[in-house]
Amino acid sequence: MAETKKTFSVKGMHCASCVTLIERSLKKVEGIKNATVNLATEEATVTFDPEKVTDQHLSSAVANVGYQALLGDEIAHERDEQVERQKELRDLKIKVIVSLVLGSLILWGSFPGLMKTAPTILQNFWVQLLLATPVQFWAGWSFYRATISALRHRTANMDTLVAIGTTVAYGYSAFITVLPHVVERIGVEPFPYFDVATIIIGLILLGRYFEARAKAGTSEAIKKLIGLQAKTARVIRNGKETDIPINEVEIGDIIRVRPGEKISVDGIIEEGESSIDESMVTGESIPVDKIKGDTVVGATINKTGSFTVRATKIGQETMLAQIIKLVQEAQGSKAPIQRLADLVSSYFVPIVLMLAITTFVVWYDLGPTPALTFALLNTVAVLIIACPCAMGLATPTAIMVGT
Repeated sequence: MAETKKTFSVKGMHCASCVTLIERSLKKVEGIKNATVNLATEEATVTFDPEKVTDQHLSSAVANVGYQALLGDEIAHERDEQVERQKELRDLKIKVIVSLVLGSLILWGSFPGLMKTAPTILQNFWVQLLLATPVQFWAGWSFYRATISALRHRTANMDTLVAIGTTVAYGYSAFITVLPHVVERIGVEPFPYFDVATIIIGLILLGRYFEARAKAGTSEAIKKLIGLQAKTARVIRNGKETDIPINEVEIGDIIRVRPGEKISVDGIIEEGESSIDESMVTGESIPVDKIKGDTVVGATINKTGSFTVRATKIGQETMLAQIIKLVQEAQGSKAPIQRLADLVSSYFVPIVLMLAITTFVVWYDLGPTPALTFALLNTVAVLIIACPCAMGLATPTAIMVGT
């Protein structure tokens, strides 16, 4: 039995660590020869033996590591993805605005020097706690949800770093706000760092918003190519010309093409002559003269004369369909540098977590007073600086936009 290649969407991916987890899980399924997951397009492409692997096997392999595979009705899924992508952009935009506005107010009321110009109410620790809480647990809930899912499957991802880092900053600040006398007793000045947690969440969500916009914009390339296809064809059957949907055209059908119309399928001119705009295929803006016996390409435009075409390629066999397929495969494939980035990213999270723990221990034992404050701040810094993972995200996004 020949191998089959299948591409399907995967929901819930956020970083390069997600890619590695899903690829490993898919490759463990008996019958799957190769699996490639693309973070930028949010798609997985698998090569497998159809006698051993079913959609249920693929769906289970993805679900086992905490993600969701969208298999089955591709048209329905594409429509659902478009709606979901727009909803994701809208929700992210709202969360970014709320997070950065509230974070800026907290920063104004707590940053040394700047706080002197702020209203007294913004300098109140309880007000800062009130402003920071919705950012931490509403805007930042996606980080917690992904972290819980990862820990349930005994893994860690970039969201784990964000969740731990911001929770430490928020938790320490909330403790100081509620019980300031406890930290004063050990010689630490009660000074919260709500601004750290809120601004970081806002900036990371802003980055994700830009990434989501890049994905949505790049998918337009495929839509525009698909939009070039003719929707109907004027077929001559039993001596009569009838307009039928393009998917009902059969190989060998004779199709009438009038001036100004799109050629519906690839074929050979049977009768007549014309000049045809083939810029869609060749990039050449000057129309090409065609006579009886010449080949024509579907989705190109007839400029002058009327002629008939005998269909030789239809559906997925047409040149335009092949171009669309190549672009989709290019978007779903990985360049060698991207494979290297994914490999490094798979070791990235555990290394960062170990470095953060080491940072806390060293600063707490050897750092200047107040040692606890410095230890917490520097631990949060290690976690936060690492969490956007530009290495894992920039490469696939750049390749996708370039494609």
